[in-house]
Amino acid sequence: MTRLKLGESDFEETTIERLERLGYEYLHAQELFQRGERASLKDVTLPGRLQAFLRETYPDLPEEEIPAAANQFLNPQGLTSMQRNEHFHTMMTKGIDFPFEKDGETVYQHLFPINWEDPEANDFLVVNQLSIEGKVTRIPDVIVYINGLPLVVMELKNPNDEQATVQQAFIQIRNYTVDIYQLFNFNAFSVISDNTETRHGMPFHSLDYFSEWKTTDGRTVDNNKANSMRTMIEGLFPKKRFLAYIRNFILFMDDGDHVTKIGAKYHQFFGVQFSVDETVRATRPDGDRKIGTIWHTQGSGKSISMLFFAAILIKHPEMQNPTIVIQVDRNDLDQQLFETFVAGQSHVGHVHHAKNADQLREMLRGEAGQIIFSTIEKFRTKEEEGIHPVLSERRNIVVIADEAHRTQYSDTGFAGHLQTALPNASHIGFTGTPIALTDRNTKEVFGNVIHSYDMAQAVQDQATVPIYYEPRLIPLDVAEEALDEEYEEVVEFTGDEELDQHKRKWAALEKVVGTKQRLRRLAADIVDHFTATADPFSKAMIVCMSREIAVRLYDELKEEPDCPPVEVIMTGKISEDPIEWRDVQSGSKYAHIKTKEEQEEVKAKLRDPEEPLKMVIVVDMWLTGMDAKPLTYLYVDKPMKGHNLMQAIARVNRVFPGKEGGVIVDYIRIAEHLQAATKQYTNSGGEGQPTFDIDKAVQLFEEQLTKVRAFIPNYLDITHWRYKPKMDREDLIAAIVNEVHEEPEPFLEAEKKLEKAQQLVKNIPEVRENLDEMVLYQMVRSQIKKLMTRGSEERERNETMDERMNRLVDDNVLAKETVDLYQIAGIDKPDINILDEDFIENKKDDNQHEDLRMKLLKKLLQDEIRQQYKPNSPQERSFREMLQKTVDQYHQGLIQSADVMKMMMEVRNGVHHDAHMKEELGLSEEEIEFFKALEARGEHVFDNEFLADLIQNVVRAMKKEFQVDWTKTHRQDVYLKVKNAVKMVLRKEQIKGEQFKFLTNTFIKQAEEQFRDWPKDA
Repeated sequence: MTRLKLGESDFEETTIERLERLGYEYLHAQELFQRGERASLKDVTLPGRLQAFLRETYPDLPEEEIPAAANQFLNPQGLTSMQRNEHFHTMMTKGIDFPFEKDGETVYQHLFPINWEDPEANDFLVVNQLSIEGKVTRIPDVIVYINGLPLVVMELKNPNDEQATVQQAFIQIRNYTVDIYQLFNFNAFSVISDNTETRHGMPFHSLDYFSEWKTTDGRTVDNNKANSMRTMIEGLFPKKRFLAYIRNFILFMDDGDHVTKIGAKYHQFFGVQFSVDETVRATRPDGDRKIGTIWHTQGSGKSISMLFFAAILIKHPEMQNPTIVIQVDRNDLDQQLFETFVAGQSHVGHVHHAKNADQLREMLRGEAGQIIFSTIEKFRTKEEEGIHPVLSERRNIVVIADEAHRTQYSDTGFAGHLQTALPNASHIGFTGTPIALTDRNTKEVFGNVIHSYDMAQAVQDQATVPIYYEPRLIPLDVAEEALDEEYEEVVEFTGDEELDQHKRKWAALEKVVGTKQRLRRLAADIVDHFTATADPFSKAMIVCMSREIAVRLYDELKEEPDCPPVEVIMTGKISEDPIEWRDVQSGSKYAHIKTKEEQEEVKAKLRDPEEPLKMVIVVDMWLTGMDAKPLTYLYVDKPMKGHNLMQAIARVNRVFPGKEGGVIVDYIRIAEHLQAATKQYTNSGGEGQPTFDIDKAVQLFEEQLTKVRAFIPNYLDITHWRYKPKMDREDLIAAIVNEVHEEPEPFLEAEKKLEKAQQLVKNIPEVRENLDEMVLYQMVRSQIKKLMTRGSEERERNETMDERMNRLVDDNVLAKETVDLYQIAGIDKPDINILDEDFIENKKDDNQHEDLRMKLLKKLLQDEIRQQYKPNSPQERSFREMLQKTVDQYHQGLIQSADVMKMMMEVRNGVHHDAHMKEELGLSEEEIEFFKALEARGEHVFDNEFLADLIQNVVRAMKKEFQVDWTKTHRQDVYLKVKNAVKMVLRKEQIKGEQFKFLTNTFIKQAEEQFRDWPKDA
């Protein structure tokens, strides 16, 4: 008998079974009615179970008062779902004071709806297929109850259905928050899964903020995709851990404008839990006062982890009302971290900020149980003091050092004073940079590494976005050899004894970096790059060598006609600053030297994607500790290395909806130092020594390469495959695809592991020798995935970092001013076929006529582009700019003539592809761009003929609604009419569901690009 394909219900049943194995009771929704536990479809809570818990836990509570006590928890207050959810969470985790009459007096009993200390004293229940009546009736797949309170909603998708995705589960959860809103008054968090991907998160957030749970013990990370629900259940839902998460690792951040609900990711949960255990150990009478170090990479929520940690310690019974000192080494970091804790006061309690050394001393001599913020320099002695006085000898004082390895090592100075002031305090370090980058030994101060979470894992977990590197050297007005020497001496500076020499070298380099001619070119290039690549919500930071250069670059930027709003952020020096720096700048409300309040205003604008401010220019400020999630581009024109460099580039790695990665644009050659720092950063275990041997990495790569080669039949010769004729190459790839596509998963898994292995050692010469072979396997993989007909969303998730980088570069074509060298050369147009491979091969070694040939090729392609496209159309501009960029790069020496040939061939092939498709599909020039947009997004549900007819109908309908400035915010009514026109055509063609949404968004996005300047673009 043929076995039926496993479906969504099977996945639902196994999920429930996993919870049952952890001791959860299971009931089907129908049983709740049968047992009288639920009276109405509108009910989402089980009051009888909550009352039973209160009755058992609080025997002194009169029986007649129990329903009223339960109702306090079952009716949270608030106008919105978020407000009611926050009120319920507060009642659940902190309890309520319930009044009742006893012996003629009003007495109060502090009640919790959950026994947090004894997990087994609670009622854990899992229910499936609970039909809930709200605005409409919905049926969530699985709900997890504790004592009758519905705390977790799970939406599951069939793991064996390629079209059923986590995205769909997320959309359902979001719709539930509106359709059956009463369920989310009580929701702690939600889980979405198709078993190849399982995430948890807050239903009020976007999908970007839902996270996977990749460990069952906090030590071993499981990066395997298959059966991810098992890791989630076994890692998060054991009763004691589940309760700890709900009580201690969910918080509501209130920044004054809005409230955000945050739940810990797995590395935060375990890192903090382990740290609490180590703190209890270290602070005991026999403890060593060395708690340890937490290394969690920048952007992965280190500040929030510190908040979770402090909140647990403050109420931990063994800590006996501790004092927590949070110490940083810079004022701006102190303020930002303090603001984070203030926003989380509902979770951590009241926090204090020492404004000066005297106030700090007063706080530390005062009562216990405080959380105190201070910079390290406030631990200074007064003139009359030989040594710093002891402020407290209590053992339950915990000093949390942010960025541990910067200021904590000296037995003298501020760090030594801290040790003297608090002789029995225990110390813990939180850092976003591995200790290896400092050449310091942290064990002497903090103890061992408690938990680590590096950049590579954070990117894989989507806790941060990948960071891409793009070199765009602006030549300096000095000899190359002299520049190399100056540059290396600047970045290699490390010690105070070299300070004077370092300052001289820095000043010398600053002079050539800051020439007016170079800054003019730099400003133009930054504006061109940003306007060509940034989406409407992206922001940028420009890093300069000095305040003087920052101001001059600002002036040059303002001269650029397309420059977006920009501000300078830098410190002031009253004895050195030109008076003009304190004048309000034209087109801005600020001067270059800003007050603290003005800096905070600018920071808020940078963080707000809706604000017009797009760029800030900095020197040192904001390169550490400043988070702005829309920040996508970091333009670097300042020598940096090691710890400082890694801190700086992490400004662009924060997760933000629609943000695929951060981009480091290098104008001053930081590549070598970036590679060195990244290698050390990614591979360090946090103890000062890399845990990864590069020779072993090469060995791993070779082992994986051997495994992939095993899939290639012996009769196929892949040696030098790239140098075979085109037809032979195509036949070779097809033969390999045909061999492996019947059972593609083993090959895809092996190739994926090979690519990961290559990432670690891609710059090693013996690895680079295999680059062509790697490209072959990637092409095979791409064709196999097409055959597997996965949806576009799945393909986007499976993209490697290199693939994303390639796509990013392809999208970021720079348009510079064109110099018509061909008109100067007076070259007539010959036959376009001169661009075939034979022509290029025959000419490539003819160095004598190389420049003339470049002019010739450009002239030919320019004429071909003019023939195929309307003047100044988006397509014509795109190809023309790509062509110009290629030639410019050649003349700047950034690429070789062979690269020019290849890039020109790509332009030629693109032009010919468009011409062929227009003829085959019967589409116009503007219509073919819609077809290409759909093709690029990977949607292959419809055949080309149907799609061509659809495009013509949609474009025709949109043109009836277009008006001047239709994409601008003040013409939203016209924009909506255009969008509705698209939807009308799609509905007429019976297109529904995900295809409807996909096509609508793609048509509108392409229309915004193509017809933005209507009717000029018509």
